[in-house]
Amino acid sequence: MLECLVLFGILPALLATRWLRAPVLPVLWATSLYCAWRLRRDRGWVSASSGRVAPGEWRRMLVTFLVTAAMLLVLVRVTHPGSLFAFPLRHPLGWAAFLAWYPLLSVLPQEIIFRAFFFSRYRFLFGDGGWLVAGSALAFGLAHLAFHNPVAVALTLPGGLMFARTYRRTGTLLFVSLEHALYGCLVFTIGLGPFLTEHPLRMLH
Repeated sequence: MLECLVLFGILPALLATRWLRAPVLPVLWATSLYCAWRLRRDRGWVSASSGRVAPGEWRRMLVTFLVTAAMLLVLVRVTHPGSLFAFPLRHPLGWAAFLAWYPLLSVLPQEIIFRAFFFSRYRFLFGDGGWLVAGSALAFGLAHLAFHNPVAVALTLPGGLMFARTYRRTGTLLFVSLEHALYGCLVFTIGLGPFLTEHPLRMLH
């Protein structure tokens, strides 16, 4: 319980209030390494890699992604038209490099922390149903307070809920990481990426 409070309450609060002045990515990786170590000791890797993905999950992911992509495109077009596809248009090589490294450097450690570790470690606290899914989603959203803008939390709370529900159904770290990577690449491509970085204005120039 204390560990849960520190990792998913105190640490995000310190990053949000700037009391802990540390780059987000090293903090993310340090936390994910701790979580991976705990999973290994608790044998949680077995549950994170033994799930099966039903064919319907692939269809659901594709349909949901297409619908969400259309909605977000309209949102960006209406609210920030100058940002729409700004990243790939202004920095095509940087955008291509981002698509290549983002799943490994950002998505995988997040999914280790907020799905594999959270579900394995805190099932005894939240049970095995909706509270566990809600706890994972809330922890995921609060972690994005580190970016110091409400849009980051508004985007990641529903995203966290989707990923947590996917992981609960499939029990597969690889599949939920793929789903997370699709949405992450989408938001950075269509112009919402500046809200999910430590220095939002850098991606606009």
